[in-house]
Amino acid sequence: MLNKRLISPEFYQFVKDVAANNNREWFKRHKERYEKNVFLPFKELTEQVIELMQQLDPVIQIDYKQAAFRFHRDTRFSKDKSPYKLWMGAAVSREGRKNTRYPEIYFQFGPGENFIAGGLYRPDKDTLYNIREKIAKNPKEFEEILHDKRILKQFPGGFKGERNKRLPVKQWQELAGKYPFLLNKQFYTIKYYTPEEILQQDDLAAFIVRHYQAMQKFNDWLLDLQQD
Repeated sequence: MLNKRLISPEFYQFVKDVAANNNREWFKRHKERYEKNVFLPFKELTEQVIELMQQLDPVIQIDYKQAAFRFHRDTRFSKDKSPYKLWMGAAVSREGRKNTRYPEIYFQFGPGENFIAGGLYRPDKDTLYNIREKIAKNPKEFEEILHDKRILKQFPGGFKGERNKRLPVKQWQELAGKYPFLLNKQFYTIKYYTPEEILQQDDLAAFIVRHYQAMQKFNDWLLDLQQD
């Protein structure tokens, strides 16, 4: 029988324990707990999300390694040398966690922060240019997406994203006064949850994918851009 309650209280407890013992010696002694309560459940959850997403977009052909971020931190260029993260996260899209072009669903769980995000968090230079060009051609169409009732019901905070102060095209700069979302460098939505809200989900994978489905109007707009 498919296990649909994969994130457990033991998942959160282990990560809390890591926060208090963030060193390799402690982790080595408790690696079995990590495998049983964190890694394997999160892997199964991610694989379930991928399978559900493939039903919506058969072009998605990725595996767990392509979607999930490692629990081990890359400390080479960081002042913080703590070896482990305090969360597990994965991005499911046509390009997995390295996505720069396609609509995605990202989910991250840990005792400090739990959230599910949709949209496009890290567009590459060419994709961002094409997004802005498409918006400039029909800004009212994109404005309708920003106010889409289904998106706002799932993500009451609407679209987020850092913004540029200046744009490379004069016409865009002029339009940005009326349509400031042209300045966006990112186009994503995010919904935060408590650990208790995550734990009470009877089918967490389906719950996650419903956030992607709520973004369908933006997802279709972005996929159309890639096909132009």
